[in-house]
Amino acid sequence: MSTRPATRRRPSGTRNGPAKIIRMPTPTVVRRRRTIKAGIGLLVLSLLAAIITRLYMLYTAPPSPEKVSGLTEQETEILGLVNQQRIRDGLTPLKFSARLAVIARGHSYDMAMRHYLAHNSPDGVAPADRISGVGIGYRAVGENIYMDDNADSAGVPRRAMDGWLKSPEHLANIISGKFTETGVGIAESADGSTYVTQDFVH
Repeated sequence: MSTRPATRRRPSGTRNGPAKIIRMPTPTVVRRRRTIKAGIGLLVLSLLAAIITRLYMLYTAPPSPEKVSGLTEQETEILGLVNQQRIRDGLTPLKFSARLAVIARGHSYDMAMRHYLAHNSPDGVAPADRISGVGIGYRAVGENIYMDDNADSAGVPRRAMDGWLKSPEHLANIISGKFTETGVGIAESADGSTYVTQDFVH
């Protein structure tokens, strides 16, 4: 019985070393698929970048004056009606002023709480006093006021505008070329009446 190990001898003439790798050219179909995938990837990345940029601008952009002053729908509607009338008369629309809106709303609240309808408060504070009191400089000042006790509060803007158009003094403020900025403020009293104030300055 043989006790030789089970080994093989390498055939003569063979060389040691790594096997030779033969590179095959990538098929055209595969290259096209890779190009399409790369293009889709770039497109998706571009869309994501655009969305992120939009969200960043939306949440970091400074708020508009209307948002700062917290304008209601009714106050916004009155501003629109007044500027529409000015455009019909060939005038430049008034620029919205957040500070004037706050002043106007303050006067409306004062009238609503103390139940009066006047440009001057019971203490004798006039529109010019209220405006200059917060540091607003001006060349001209005007003010429109209105009180409404109709149960249909949604119609307040239109009724206020109709009332002002019928009043020569109020209409003069609306279509005056000397005014450039405006603010509107609305307040409701405990008995349900609505008070509107619109201030004008240049």
